[in-house]
Amino acid sequence: MGLSAGPAAAAADGRPCAFTGDYRTMPTGNTVPVRWCPDWSPRSDGRIPVYEAPTGGSVVGWMNDTGTRTNWYVCQINGARHDAGGYWNTWWALTMADNGQWGWVNETYFRGGGNGERDGGLPADCPPLD
Repeated sequence: MGLSAGPAAAAADGRPCAFTGDYRTMPTGNTVPVRWCPDWSPRSDGRIPVYEAPTGGSVVGWMNDTGTRTNWYVCQINGARHDAGGYWNTWWALTMADNGQWGWVNETYFRGGGNGERDGGLPADCPPLD
């Protein structure tokens, strides 16, 4: 995808994540609501990396499909800066990779927001993973 498919340069999130009534079970056994988010990838294979922590580090898995509300996320927290496809962000969203591993996706892979901007539809209070 071209750069025009990436996050908008606007100062407000024009494409926030949306709650549609879906829930997932965390590794702790707690059930939490999830939001479906419009995402994208500048990578030639179109995948989104899922990291072990909101500081980056090791990739624990991948989101293999992207698009309009293709993937779900639980919440977001502010973490380390990540650059991708000419964009940057410090906000990270908790999700499960396609291989079943829990981890964090940087919001540079979200459509609709500007650099350094959090998603307008994800809560900022993340439950513990363990």
